[in-house]
Amino acid sequence: MQQLPNFVAANPLYQRLKPTSLLIDIAPYTLTAQPHSFIAVRFNLSPRAARRRDNVIRQLLEQHEPDLYQAVLDLEQTTPNQVSQQAQAFKSWLKDLLSTSVMPCDYCQSPLTVRIGHRLNFRCRSCRRTFNPLKKYQLNHLSHCELWLPFVDLLLQGETLKTANQQLGISPNTAAKWQSCFLWIMEKQGFSILANYCRVKRRQRYRVGNHNFV
Repeated sequence: MQQLPNFVAANPLYQRLKPTSLLIDIAPYTLTAQPHSFIAVRFNLSPRAARRRDNVIRQLLEQHEPDLYQAVLDLEQTTPNQVSQQAQAFKSWLKDLLSTSVMPCDYCQSPLTVRIGHRLNFRCRSCRRTFNPLKKYQLNHLSHCELWLPFVDLLLQGETLKTANQQLGISPNTAAKWQSCFLWIMEKQGFSILANYCRVKRRQRYRVGNHNFV
């Protein structure tokens, strides 16, 4: 990996990727299949700049270290136990949230609440106020809650927004909104490994579909 700057310097197509020494710092994140968004934040880069550097490292690995390059691809195609555990825990949390009939009041914390309507709305018998526990997770404005769990499964598979449209009947714009929301919730609920895995799978599917590494 120490030869990366030399390889880049020898190829005029990569001359814009300065400082080339930054590639050595990014390489460990490429080798662990970290998402572009994570690399961008870690090194204060734009998402596009992070993607280009990551893809250049992958190209150089493919040319000079094919076994290592294959290991990165294998990592992206594997569902580690920790990811599986977080996926199961997140889906259980979401299912419990949608099916709960007991919820303390958001305003007075009274346990004397009753669920009303077909959505997750509650009325407090103590303070007489209504509340929706989905609001704190920014889920209260998302429709078709019966499709949320199937959509999470598509995220885990790295499926495209077009596939979500075909399989679930939601528009690509809606799928994009759901994708952003659920990845944010995963992070908020402590499932950062799961969120990163979903981003890796999405990037892998995008790369395969476009056959474009730079």
